[in-house]
Amino acid sequence: MIKIIAGKHKNKKIYTPLNMNTRPTSSKLRETIFNMLIHSPKLNLNLEKIKVLDIFSGSGAFGLESLSRGCRNCIFIDNSIESIKTINKNIEILKEEKNSKVIKTDASKPIKNKLDINLCFLDPPYEIENISEIIKNWSLSGWIDKNAIYILEKRKKNYFKLPNGFKLIDSRKVGISEVLFLKNY
Repeated sequence: MIKIIAGKHKNKKIYTPLNMNTRPTSSKLRETIFNMLIHSPKLNLNLEKIKVLDIFSGSGAFGLESLSRGCRNCIFIDNSIESIKTINKNIEILKEEKNSKVIKTDASKPIKNKLDINLCFLDPPYEIENISEIIKNWSLSGWIDKNAIYILEKRKKNYFKLPNGFKLIDSRKVGISEVLFLKNY
C-alpha cells in the first residue's frame, strides 16, 4: 500500500497491484512532480478543474493524487486485469467514482476520441522502447489538448528521443527515475 500525499485524500492508503509487473510511482517522485506542476515558472499549472489522463496506470496513484489535489476528472488506462481491479478498488475507497473512468486497453495503441485532456501522465514499463512513438500516437488521437503537458516517468539511464513536434520543458531525476515534462510546439 501507498499513501496519497496531499489534498482532500491526504494520508489515505491505496492499494498497489500484487504482481511484480508494476512499480508504483514513489511518494517522493509524485511530490516532486506536483511541486513542479504547481510552482515551476516553466509549467505553472493550476490543477483545479483540469482533465487528467493516467496512461499505464498500474495502481492509479498519479491520477488519484491529481483528483485529491482538485483536478476535475481522470481517465485511467491500463491493459492488466489486476491493475484495473486495483484502480477500481482505489477509486471506490476514495469515493471518486463520479470523477473517474477506467479503461482496459493497450496503452500503446490509442483509439480516436475527442476529450481535450490537459495533463497526460505516462509511466510505462521501463523496458518499453517505443515510448516516443506512443506519445506521438496519443497526441494525434484527439484525446489530448494541443496545449497539454505530458509527463513521462522513465528509468534515468534509458535513452529517450523527443517525438517530432514536442519540446522538453523541464526534467528531474529522483532515485533510478527521471521525469520529463513535454509539450507540443
